[in-house]
Amino acid sequence: MIDLHNHMLPGLDDGATNWKQSLAMARMAVEDGIEEVVCTPHWVAGCFENRRKTIVDLVYTFQEKLDAAQIPLKVYPGAELHLDFDLPRKLESGEVASINDMGRFALIELPSDIVPQNMRHFFWELLSRNITPIIGHPERNNALRRHPSRLFRWVQMGAITQVTAGSLAGRFGTNIRRFAVSLLEHHLVHILATDAHGIQGRIPKLSEGYLEARKIVGEEMAHQMVIDNPQQILNGEPVVFYDPIPYRKSPPRSPLRRLVSFLGLGRRVQPS
Repeated sequence: MIDLHNHMLPGLDDGATNWKQSLAMARMAVEDGIEEVVCTPHWVAGCFENRRKTIVDLVYTFQEKLDAAQIPLKVYPGAELHLDFDLPRKLESGEVASINDMGRFALIELPSDIVPQNMRHFFWELLSRNITPIIGHPERNNALRRHPSRLFRWVQMGAITQVTAGSLAGRFGTNIRRFAVSLLEHHLVHILATDAHGIQGRIPKLSEGYLEARKIVGEEMAHQMVIDNPQQILNGEPVVFYDPIPYRKSPPRSPLRRLVSFLGLGRRVQPS
């Protein structure tokens, strides 16, 4: 499997703090069946301003350390780019890192609670420069959970999405898992990745998400999310995926149904 979103590089953000932890994360990833990892430290203006050259150089050093420790993992440069409307220029100039330093795909992190205005224009700016945006963990965005049709429209434009394996495994709670499942069912997930930050909590395990995805959408689509599509991205080639299924608005509820909901009748209590 290929992990396209991972914070293994030490000392750059809130991921690994030193080389010892980086190597421990690498061992855990290999044990889980991961063979290749894109190292994507945060880029956040005014906070984690990790430049492309810094990341590329550190990935080269990391590969040397992996080889010396006989850990069979191949690593590539990248970055998780927090939304900034100047990113199209920064990517084109090489100031910030794209996936595998090829200038073709960029991992974009949205704010956790909102969807800013003019997102369609932002994505068109990237796509017009032949840069495909990969929307990182949309299942964890509160605004998209309320209005998933926005994500559908972005995918129709040409953006692709990456859901966190731990979200499908329930590591971020029931609501996020439910939305992640819904995105899968609507063919709005193209990549599964770990978004690993350490060896506890958010760990580099991709298999748990893959197994859940296989139950929901079948072997072929799940395989695409952890092998085929990530490989195409590493190669700088277009990703082929199923047509997304639009979200339909629910019909208006009758006055009786609204009263039942208000009184709390018909709710199921989850067994303890």
